[in-house]
Amino acid sequence: MATTVPTNFITWLRGQHTRKDSVGDLSRAVRNDPRGGKLSTPLDLSKRLNQDEASWELHDALEEAEGEWLREALN
Repeated sequence: MATTVPTNFITWLRGQHTRKDSVGDLSRAVRNDPRGGKLSTPLDLSKRLNQDEASWELHDALEEAEGEWLREALN
C-alpha cells in the first residue's frame, strides 16, 4: 500500500502562516523569503536554514512541521 503525503511540504507549510506557534513563525519566514519558491522538501528548507545560519528555534519548528505534515498523510 502506497502512502501519499498531503501536497508538497512547502505548499503545506506556507498554508500554516496563521498559526501562533513556531511552525507559524517558520511559515511566515518561508512566505517572506524571495528564494522560497525554489524550495519543495523539508531537506531543501533545512539546507536553506543552514545556509542562512538560522536560529535553532527555526530548525526545531521545521522538525515539528515535518512531523505534522507526515502524520496528515497517515490519516
